[in-house]
Amino acid sequence: MEAITLGPLVLPLSRLPGLIALIILLVGSELLNKRYSGLARWAWLTALVATLGSRLIYATSTPSAYLSEPWTLLYFWQPGFSVWGAILSAVIFTGLYLYKKPQLLPSSLTTLGIASIVGLALLLLTPGNDFTRESLPTQTFTNLEGDELALTQFQGKPLVVNMWATWCPPCRREMPMLQSFEGDDRVQLIMINQGESPVAVDQFLRSQNLSFSQVLIDVHQKAGRIFRAPGLPATVFYNAQGIQVDRHFGELSRAQIERFIQQQASLLDK
Repeated sequence: MEAITLGPLVLPLSRLPGLIALIILLVGSELLNKRYSGLARWAWLTALVATLGSRLIYATSTPSAYLSEPWTLLYFWQPGFSVWGAILSAVIFTGLYLYKKPQLLPSSLTTLGIASIVGLALLLLTPGNDFTRESLPTQTFTNLEGDELALTQFQGKPLVVNMWATWCPPCRREMPMLQSFEGDDRVQLIMINQGESPVAVDQFLRSQNLSFSQVLIDVHQKAGRIFRAPGLPATVFYNAQGIQVDRHFGELSRAQIERFIQQQASLLDK
């Protein structure tokens, strides 16, 4: 299992260890705050610093994904965090913040240590993507003009297949970012709508000023079964040879696509 299903939406399972670690840190410090006054304030500030540090360290691996829109660093609902960046930021901040409050150091470090150990243990137990290196399906879909197109005809360059719906909030949030890759010669986008009519899809795209070159209609939601997607949004990545190399359930970040493009470009250079 790679994601938790929340109705028709999905939450990536990889998010849970970090969330649980933060909950342990915050709840533990609140419970101890009466005995160690000021501990709760330290914990909330530490949680914020650790989250920012985790994002910043992750961003250094794909700076181009954030330079044009640096405010997206604060989109914490999107994936893209460094575990060791979070721990290092928390430890450094704790040392600086409690430099003049040494009486809080033992309790703060104990709480932080427990939260970190539990988070790391859960991360090790969390299954990774269990996909197999399958070939691009031969399935055909109709586009907005009613023409039938086979997915295999897009083979030849790195391919991002995104499954979405107009009623899905995370899908709507990620679509402007996805559109920014339209016309990028490094990658091809395929947007497969799930369960809606061509008219409804066309009206939505026009109302949002979105114009994807390849929008496919999947009224009977066959793609969800073919790609074994537990919910929406869902994205599958293929290399230029049409072999699946990664997939993600839940909202995407620009950094994920940039990393995919960079990885495929580096393989071509070898």
